[in-house]
Amino acid sequence: MKTIDSLGLQTVSSIIADCISTSSIYCFGEKKQFHAVENPFQECASGEKQNTHYYLLILTDEYISNAVADISDIIKNKTEGRFTATLLFYKTKFRHSLTHNQLYFYYQVVTRGNKVYERENSPLNISFDGIPEFKIERIKSYWKNRNLIAETYLDSVGNVDYTSTGFVQESMLHIAVEQICLGLISVFLGYYPDHFSLLYLFEICEIFTPLTSDIFPRSTSEDKAMLELLKVNPASLRWSKVQESCLVSTQLLEKRCGLFYEKATEIAEAELLRQESLCVLES
Repeated sequence: MKTIDSLGLQTVSSIIADCISTSSIYCFGEKKQFHAVENPFQECASGEKQNTHYYLLILTDEYISNAVADISDIIKNKTEGRFTATLLFYKTKFRHSLTHNQLYFYYQVVTRGNKVYERENSPLNISFDGIPEFKIERIKSYWKNRNLIAETYLDSVGNVDYTSTGFVQESMLHIAVEQICLGLISVFLGYYPDHFSLLYLFEICEIFTPLTSDIFPRSTSEDKAMLELLKVNPASLRWSKVQESCLVSTQLLEKRCGLFYEKATEIAEAELLRQESLCVLES
């Protein structure tokens, strides 16, 4: 993989290495975005702002709680938004617990990605006995379970009283969307995240499909308000006060989640069929 902005990668890699004990960093994707910046009071201040977003696998020998969110924020703040990153952490001491499909994912990243950082005298601490197999039956089983859980929650939302149980419906929709994202990531990448923020899962999904951005856009204030509803974490029900929901907003969110479920199911089933056909050809 060839990455254009190598200077940016080095900047981001240095920030990560300063934040957590890091042995290696691999870049397996890059996305550039340009945003128009308008200043009605100073024409000379108007222009175009560029952002480069990296997808990075970080091999580390320590565990820091919430490292994904914290270090992502540090990268964004230190570079003033010039660079951002989706961070996938792998603790090398957990090598023995990786499934076949996880090994397949790491193998693809390590052999086809761009190594942008390696700690001195610290070679790669993942060993591969040949090319790992992609176990299609395990992926199908995992997807089926995630899909069933999501379908169950979506079907149950309609049985909840919208007028008096605010946050309950939203948390049910949150779980359904989370489950679908986890299923999609498994189907397309063979990866199992250990950080479950919805925006983080959306970012990983965007490696292989624009579906999360299409169904849950984040451009307008209305889009962002809708996303805030969806981000209601089920854990918050432990202390949140139940209140009335906004009927229109909640129903609109429910429709979007239903559409997301339908479209995600379509692309996941198509990808599973494609993978099965490849397995038949290779056998």
